[in-house]
Formats: sequence, structure tokens, C-alpha cells
Amino acid sequence: MDSFFLIDKPAGITSFWVLSELRKKLGIKKIGHTGTLDPLATGCLLVATGNYTKLIPYFEKDTKEYECTILLDGVSDSYDIDTPVTHISDSQKKSFSKSISRENIQKILEKHFTGEIEQIPPAYSALKIGGKKAVDLVRAWREVIMKPRRTTIHEIEILDYSYPRLTLRCLVSVGTYIRSIAKDLWDILETGGYIETLRRTKIGKICLKEAITLEKFSSTSRLDEGYLFGKERFCVVEDLEILSRLSNGQRIKWDFPFPEWKDIFIMGSDMIQYIVRYQDGVLSSVRKIF
Repeated sequence: MDSFFLIDKPAGITSFWVLSELRKKLGIKKIGHTGTLDPLATGCLLVATGNYTKLIPYFEKDTKEYECTILLDGVSDSYDIDTPVTHISDSQKKSFSKSISRENIQKILEKHFTGEIEQIPPAYSALKIGGKKAVDLVRAWREVIMKPRRTTIHEIEILDYSYPRLTLRCLVSVGTYIRSIAKDLWDILETGGYIETLRRTKIGKICLKEAITLEKFSSTSRLDEGYLFGKERFCVVEDLEILSRLSNGQRIKWDFPFPEWKDIFIMGSDMIQYIVRYQDGVLSSVRKIF
């Protein structure tokens, strides 16, 4: 079983638990995903099995699109509803409902949450500190200091707003925490801010409409390689000598009809066999998949 599957992860379970369930359903051991989702989050979880786990690096730096709902009426340690929320007073809510308009928020998003920004990841996260997950250190009552990091918000728009509920669509670079956007909004507005719902709707060009739920999952739910990587990057090579030399890691000088400086996927038996690169008239193996 060497495939990619797009799972519509439900809320309340970890990405690791999804992999565990798929191992049972497929009867395999080798499996991985291209980017974890918080237990609260739902949506696109791209999973690779078997030798296709070697292709995961091609997706790790893809942009991610999310739709999230932020409540501007309190705070929580995890910046979402997975930890207890301390709400602001009713009088504060009444005041903020009158003073914070959609236009106010739009200006803040344009000024503080567009382009390259600096954000501090949540302590309740899987980021490693000294080899341990930050969230595990927090739960063990250890002091955790999260360092700021640069990230990019390519697009951010308001889908709906009626105080205290704000719904956003965010297209972001890898490593961006939507929960940190909620926290930074609370710092600016002084209202509090935490995630109520979070849904990943895209990984690169891969859309949620292609996803399948765990309940409906089967081995036939695999994604087409051409859809994932682009059909223009695929080639069938029938010359056994060339395939043998690629298998041995040899470079081949020849006039190939391949675009230069791009990774090309060599197919065999309806599976990706090799990834090669052609430059300056020389074909070389980038990675052997089988």
C-alpha cells in the first residue's frame, strides 16, 4: 500500500490517533502525515503510506488555508476552548459590542496580520523544547518560554462578524499558529480572544472537497499522483538500462526531453519509482522511491 489519502479529521482526536486508525484499516505499519492538526481542529490531514512517506517533504512547506471562529469575550491558556475560558464581564461585553466594528478589525488585520509577521507560538503546542513537546512541559508544571518566530500571512479576510464571534479565512505559511493570531488580536483589542472552531480547508492546492471521513474511508480513497504533484512533472521511462543506472545512483549524460532544474517523477507499474533532475544535459537521481 503506497498511496496518499486526504482525511477530513474530526474534532476531539489527535492526528496521531488518525494514523493509528488507518494502520488498523489498511493493515500496514509505515504511515505519516504532512502536518499535524490540533485535537480541536478539523479538516485536511494529508496522509502518506508505505514508500510514499518518502514524498512527504514535497508538502511540508506548502501554504495552508484555514477557516476559524474567534470569540472576543475571554481568555484561555491554550488560546482555544480546550482549556478553561475566563470570560470578561457582561458590562465589558456590552461596551465592546458597541465600540469594536468590522471596519476596526479590518484595519487591524491589514496593519498587523498581513505579510511577514512575528508571532509567539502557543505553549500548548507540539513544538519541541529540549527534545520534549512544549505542551507536555506545561502539563508537568514546568516553566516554558516560547521564542518568537517569523511567519507569513498571505491572505486574511473576515467571513463574518457579530460581536463576540469573528470568523476569518487565513492563507498562511508553514509554522503559522492561528491560535496565536487570536491571542495577538486579544492583546490589541484588549477584549480577550480564543479559538472556538478551526478548520483546515487547503494544503497547497489540495482542497477539502477531496477529503474523506474516517467513517467512509477505504483503500480505494487514494489520491491521484497527477493531482498531487501536477501531471506535467510525470514521465514514463521504458529503457531498462536507464532505469538500472538510476537505481545505482549513476548520472546519465543524454539529450532528454525533460524541463531543466525541476524534479521529475518517473513512473513504473502505475507507481512513482524515482525522482530525477535534469540539468546541463545530465540526468541524475534525486530519490529512489522503490
